[in-house]
Amino acid sequence: MEMAVSGRRGWAAHLGQWSAPCLVLSLVAASGALAQPAEPFRDSVDVEVVEIDVLVTDRKGRPVRGLKREDFELTVDGRSVEISNFFWSSIRDEAREWANRRNGGAGARLEPGRIGGGAGPSPLTVVLYLDDLNTFPAHRTRLLLQLKKAIEPWRRMNAQFMLAAFVDRLEVLVPPTRDVDALLQAAASRPKGQARALEAGGGRQRALREMILSDEVCEQTPCEPCVDNWGDLMAIARTFAYEESRRVAVASDGLADLVSTLAGVTGRKAVIYVSSGMPQRPGLSAFSYLVEQLCPPINSEIMRNLNDAAGEMLGSDEGSRFNRASAHANANRVTIFAVDAAGLRANSGSGVSFSGRTSFGELQRPSPRNDSLYATNAQRGLFLLADETGGKALVNSNDLVDLLDDVTEQVSNTYSLGFLLTDRRPKQVRQVEVALARGAGTGRRLTYRRSFRDKTLEERLAERLLSFAYLGDGENPLGASLDFAPSTPLGQKPHGLIVEVAVPDGSVTSLPRHDGGQENGRLRLWMVAVEEEKGFRSTVRQTGVRVGGADGVPAISGAYRFEVDITLPEGAYELAVGVRDETTGVMSLLRDAVTAPLAPPD
Repeated sequence: MEMAVSGRRGWAAHLGQWSAPCLVLSLVAASGALAQPAEPFRDSVDVEVVEIDVLVTDRKGRPVRGLKREDFELTVDGRSVEISNFFWSSIRDEAREWANRRNGGAGARLEPGRIGGGAGPSPLTVVLYLDDLNTFPAHRTRLLLQLKKAIEPWRRMNAQFMLAAFVDRLEVLVPPTRDVDALLQAAASRPKGQARALEAGGGRQRALREMILSDEVCEQTPCEPCVDNWGDLMAIARTFAYEESRRVAVASDGLADLVSTLAGVTGRKAVIYVSSGMPQRPGLSAFSYLVEQLCPPINSEIMRNLNDAAGEMLGSDEGSRFNRASAHANANRVTIFAVDAAGLRANSGSGVSFSGRTSFGELQRPSPRNDSLYATNAQRGLFLLADETGGKALVNSNDLVDLLDDVTEQVSNTYSLGFLLTDRRPKQVRQVEVALARGAGTGRRLTYRRSFRDKTLEERLAERLLSFAYLGDGENPLGASLDFAPSTPLGQKPHGLIVEVAVPDGSVTSLPRHDGGQENGRLRLWMVAVEEEKGFRSTVRQTGVRVGGADGVPAISGAYRFEVDITLPEGAYELAVGVRDETTGVMSLLRDAVTAPLAPPD
């Protein structure tokens, strides 16, 4: 087996999709060469249950309660499917009481560590995600000052909460926890401002001022404004458009990293994405200012120039990027609630430094229409991300309490429609439509994710291990254990490391062989190494092994023991290992910190 170390996390846990320093992994039994199965094991116990979370609201936007399974109609790729699982997925106290009755204790957890659907309401993870690179420091400071009051209702929710931020890379500040105070403490300790966010926020004002300066310089020399200096004006607008496009690209990559990190977390995930905007048409307000205010079409040559500018203005569109981000979120059951950190945008505030007039007598100050265009364009990407994932864009309010009340109301009043995915199309994106049956849908609106991705078992296991590597929260029902032997230098930087995995033989279920031989069990092992500081991670590789019987790995001292040889560059890693009993589907996840080189024991 081989793993390739990645320089950054990508859209999903695909195998071998990055080229980077090599991490080599080989698996041998502790007693010698590992016996491999003569034929691939066919998994017959894993059943994929897809859940679609649906919010139903009335004409006034209030959640509709009390609907039944027969009130919904569900289609996948245009074909009707039967709703096999149906729950009112409230995550307030009644959901906690359901969990207590089912599991017999106040501390019981919902659907611990499972792959596929379950027989009860799905757990919920709420992530507060601060896009610091694209948020004005003043905007973020205002919101965080209100955070304590705004998230007070979360204390009554049967959910776990997480805090993450993005500047140069995704940072998990607080892994999933039920301790709301941990979020408040971590948020309060964040730096108050980011210089790059402040610089990016002033990009529009700088671009417009540079245009006016070019106009004024041209007026003082033998040149015709908006004709002889047209190339300079367009270059300024294009530069601003490029800067906005680059920030959107970086922000989208950061959001994709977050979704990939959450992919293996069980149940529903709601991401509250805090940003000062995600413009759909980069540079739109600068091109519009150029066309409508700086260079009015007073002659045919200027008109031709303006037509060129209008073409660029309309041709720049990040819609496809937002669609890809939404599809990635939908594939991983992540709902996005996009918070516009700028709050009320009645006026951009940039006009205070524009007091003169252009060469053609127009006011230099951006018009109210230009301000509005800038604001709606910045919010448009937030709407696209939220609408396609079944969430909501939270805009035009300076009160975080009101904004997060909307989130709490929506995630607390959701129907979960589950169906068995029998028509398997591995790795394909499937389209979903939900409607209310006749008589149940008058004047009501449905909000839900519009697609999902048909994932193989290998993909789901790999995602579960990656999420566990970054976020923790694993379980060990098989009683497996993990240990390390001293590393061996393999060159200037690579080091060989032996990972020792032991699984008690009594925890593995054996079945009779078809050929009448001795009973065998089946184990699947998979592994990943992540390095948080530099953002490196290996790809996830898996292997299946036969244990027990005449030709399987024998038990030694009551356990099946394996040694995994890996090669790692120098650094500090979190090593995550998964072990799954293929007969029952029960799996254990183990994680430990390890360094390369590993110091020999004293």
